[in-house]
Amino acid sequence: MDLSLQFLFSSLVTASLVTLTVAQQQPLYLDHSCSESGGNFTRNSTYETNLNRLLSSFFRTTTHENGFYNFSSGQGSDMANAIALCRGDASSSDCFNCINSANAELRDRCPNQREAIIWYDYCMFRYTNHSILGKMEINPIFYKWNENNVRSVAAFNQALGSLLNNLTNMASSGTSLGKFATGNTRVGPSQTIYALLQCTPDVKQIDCSSCLSQAIGLIPECCNGKQGGRVGMASCNIRFDIERFYNLTAADSGTMPTPASSPSYSPPSNNTTTTGNAF
Repeated sequence: MDLSLQFLFSSLVTASLVTLTVAQQQPLYLDHSCSESGGNFTRNSTYETNLNRLLSSFFRTTTHENGFYNFSSGQGSDMANAIALCRGDASSSDCFNCINSANAELRDRCPNQREAIIWYDYCMFRYTNHSILGKMEINPIFYKWNENNVRSVAAFNQALGSLLNNLTNMASSGTSLGKFATGNTRVGPSQTIYALLQCTPDVKQIDCSSCLSQAIGLIPECCNGKQGGRVGMASCNIRFDIERFYNLTAADSGTMPTPASSPSYSPPSNNTTTTGNAF
């Protein structure tokens, strides 16, 4: 092979590897919601100026130790407020990349809405024109599920319900530095359920517990009999699966034996839900 062809081949391989690496680093998008109830803003309005200033501040921010951010810009009805939450087991680099991707993506998907939210696997990003810090909010909601079914639905639900209730207590008992819990439990002799629960750390313990309980209450509606599922809300999120999906560096908060009692589910009322089966 002559030198020119050798150089061309080497360049193509290098370019392919770079493209593959960049693609692998893209955060996993889950869902988003552009709120119509919050109204729209006009181009070059005071609110848009405040929002753009607010969003640019996220790009200049280094990762906070607890992965939670809160920014505001402007005054009165033109004030823009935003919060971002990284998953409790996300690395600093994954957190930073996820928030910046969410920041840019949300403006593209919701170009003129005053209120919008986007969920990724490693983070949630939200902005609005009303105060949201310290306020627990359920809507909007999304859920997704693993398309594979479990063999014994009753036994699986029994184990899952007890695990999620246990982790709800652990997550909601967290401090303003983090309300996050992971854990696992066995179903029979050979299967394990893994779960992750998280609230934004600015909400009170009772509000975190309420949010997670309502998310759990949606499982029969979206994910009954499935090997995995996730429910995302404005102030909290849950996920479970038979394969461990959270980071090894985040040790399990709670590991439980197979439970002896069945769970009870109470779905939330008056919710606006987006659905999908791409888990």
